[in-house]
Amino acid sequence: MKAINFRNAGLLIPPVIVLCLSVVGWGVRTAECKTRVVVAQGVEPTVLDPDMHRENSTNNVILHIYDALLERDSNEKIQPDLAESWKIIDDKTLEFKLRKGIAFSNGEPFDAKVVKYNYERVAGLLPGAKKTKNSRDFKSIGEVQIIDENTVRLVTKYPDPLLLSYACTKYMVPIEYTKKDNFEKLATKPVGTGPYLLESWMKGGELVLVAKKDYWKGTPKIDEVVFRPIPEDATRIAELQVGSVDIVANLKPDNVSEVQENQDLEVKFVPSVRVAAVWINALMDKLKDSRVRKAVNYAIDVKSLIENVMGGNGYRVSTVAPNSFIGWDPEEQFYPYDPQKAKQLLKEAGYPDGFEATILTPRGRYLNDVQACEAIAGMLTKVGIKTRVEAVEFGVFAKKTQAHEMPEFMYAAWGNSQFDVWDMINTCVRSGAMFSWYKNDKVDEYIDQAARTIDPQKHSQYLQMALREMWADPPFAFLYQQRDIYGVNKRLVWEPRSDEDINLSGAYLKK
Repeated sequence: MKAINFRNAGLLIPPVIVLCLSVVGWGVRTAECKTRVVVAQGVEPTVLDPDMHRENSTNNVILHIYDALLERDSNEKIQPDLAESWKIIDDKTLEFKLRKGIAFSNGEPFDAKVVKYNYERVAGLLPGAKKTKNSRDFKSIGEVQIIDENTVRLVTKYPDPLLLSYACTKYMVPIEYTKKDNFEKLATKPVGTGPYLLESWMKGGELVLVAKKDYWKGTPKIDEVVFRPIPEDATRIAELQVGSVDIVANLKPDNVSEVQENQDLEVKFVPSVRVAAVWINALMDKLKDSRVRKAVNYAIDVKSLIENVMGGNGYRVSTVAPNSFIGWDPEEQFYPYDPQKAKQLLKEAGYPDGFEATILTPRGRYLNDVQACEAIAGMLTKVGIKTRVEAVEFGVFAKKTQAHEMPEFMYAAWGNSQFDVWDMINTCVRSGAMFSWYKNDKVDEYIDQAARTIDPQKHSQYLQMALREMWADPPFAFLYQQRDIYGVNKRLVWEPRSDEDINLSGAYLKK
């Protein structure tokens, strides 16, 4: 019988349906049925070594291949994973009891030696290992102790209140497989304990994962998960409409009604961990006066931005902490929209005629980023801060900001999967931090105090004190928490998460 090329025949098989191939052998006819889900992302993963990246698009692949000691459930609560339990021994010691009988996909056992090896790598304690991209998350670790084959302790140099959270994304890799070539092979040929195996990866094209039949939590219900990089928004929407892909992330508000009109598709919304703000370069002479930075806040109509630019897909924040974050202060107030007060403050600060400024933004990295900046520039110009928009590709934006090159203003939406505002302000506010153009000794002190206590109440109180000081002496124009939008094939039973992870290990197809 001649094989049929369904695509050439003009028939499209949506990837989300069950694919059945007849197999004939020794007079017996059986059916091999596979379920397949395709995820469209704007960019492809950069590497499959879990410790050598910091991108969501890469993490969405990695979380299907590897497991960590802990994980966050669908409500973002920390739960056991490879560790069956944990306990705090003292302010500097965290103990994990490990599950027994788990092995990597190459057969190597998972045990306390593996945990020690992995944590020593990211903490910079493993001789000869290269510095990892996530090393800053684990710099508090001073020693990893093996108590027995299934018990391990992390001993820190100082109290670290975020270590439990970071343990949710410290994925385990095997010892023998990686030490042969100092982790080089892991970048393209991953070996983990997770629910899926890498079947193929064509750079610039599809990355295909296949379900692990003997996964320790049970075989996933989706047989194949495919990640396809599709940079253009319009192309992703078109592929979703015809059934070539099943999930499209970062759907634009303008495309929501178009997707909803298709009876086979649905739009899913979820509050994001990503908070948008305008960074203010407080190290520049004209922006050192807090009155000028307050004027910037009073000049921006945040409610209008959310309604008219974001299509209602945002939640206003008083500083940089949504109400789901540790450190959120329920007593904080929003800066009201008051252009007259903005002009008055500029005059008091010595700028009665305002000044010229530039706002730097990536193009297409965040939801309606350029449109938001154009609106913000117009609002600032009305009060005398004559602002132009410099929109660049994200690669250029990343190089500029990592080199600490920033004009008067910068627009970004910072993600925070730790659900703790310390992670953001330590990186973007603390004096001398990578993405900080600000100096306030009080804020630095509160950030440091929050980092040195594992008492949840005290930790949160110090963060609230830091945020109150930031409100009075703003390093940002405070804007909104984004709402993420996904276009999804209705046959797929899956819910998006606020941490932006696209995890299909528990998803399934409607019958």
